[in-house]
Amino acid sequence: MKEVKGYIGSYTKHDGKGIYNFTLDTEAKTIKSVETGYEVPASTYIVQHDDKLYGIKKVDSQAGIQSYQIKEDGSLEVINENLSSTDSACHIWVTKDGKYLLEAVYGPGLVRMYKLNSETGEVLELIDTVQQEGTGPHAERQDHAHTHYIQETPDGKYAVAVDLGTDEVITFTFGDEGFKRVHTLDVEPGMGPRHLVFNENGKYAYLFTELSNEVVVLQYNNGQFEMLDKLPTVPSNFTENTQGAAIRLSHDGKFLYASNRGHQSIAVFKVTNEGEKIELVEIVGTGGDWPRDFNIDPSDSFLVCAHEVDGVLSLFERDKETGRLTMIENNKRAPEGVCVQFL
Repeated sequence: MKEVKGYIGSYTKHDGKGIYNFTLDTEAKTIKSVETGYEVPASTYIVQHDDKLYGIKKVDSQAGIQSYQIKEDGSLEVINENLSSTDSACHIWVTKDGKYLLEAVYGPGLVRMYKLNSETGEVLELIDTVQQEGTGPHAERQDHAHTHYIQETPDGKYAVAVDLGTDEVITFTFGDEGFKRVHTLDVEPGMGPRHLVFNENGKYAYLFTELSNEVVVLQYNNGQFEMLDKLPTVPSNFTENTQGAAIRLSHDGKFLYASNRGHQSIAVFKVTNEGEKIELVEIVGTGGDWPRDFNIDPSDSFLVCAHEVDGVLSLFERDKETGRLTMIENNKRAPEGVCVQFL
């Protein structure tokens, strides 16, 4: 039996617990177990750095980050918390050196940065908060800034944030002195950018839009982005409500995956021309309601998808040669699951 362990972050609005542990048995091809890993309110997005885990936390009017020590059995022990804000985030990222945690806050549309102790995992202090400004043509969803994603760029020089409300991809320098905005890419009005992922060569990135359900191929060079191409992730004849959610690359970098909430599917693309082009392979149903996030196991052989509305965990086997997905099971649950991370 070959076991792979992971975590699922969840909302805690209804029956979600915060952080779940799950075990994937790759020989039996089944999610062997799903257990409550740590009950914590509003722990939507979680991210691992070495043997530490960081998660979003909100208690009453206090919001911020809680850090955990990952034990040998995968259980979690709290290191500390820093709840120095009022609005909880939707996405977090730890820099490669483990010195900073970057945070995107959807509601008010801002980014925050915390200083970490890279050895102990402690969240030391909130260094900076930057408010984004602007609107988009979608009256309900783009009435003001809604920053949805932030990460360190592969060259380590910048942080890039994605704002759904302002249709922008924003680049900052960052450090102990805080953020400094250095470049902005304006995408097409009404796209509603949500998440992005970089090609392993660092030259290209793939931006997923929530409102237009498209993958936008971006060229990246020294803090600046340029739009090259865009492809839809749902069929052109689908007219019901659907919203882009998560986007991830296979570990070998050959295939790109994007989930569609409402259409209840994952679109599969082949990456070509050293990352400059993508080609649609298939769009496959996810077997659950509202596929909020998914991830691919370290062997590149399986994909686990978490559904926010019905809590279903769908397990797919992945063909490494074609990128195609075959559903194996969808009978396990992680209520309100919105983030999937493998150890």
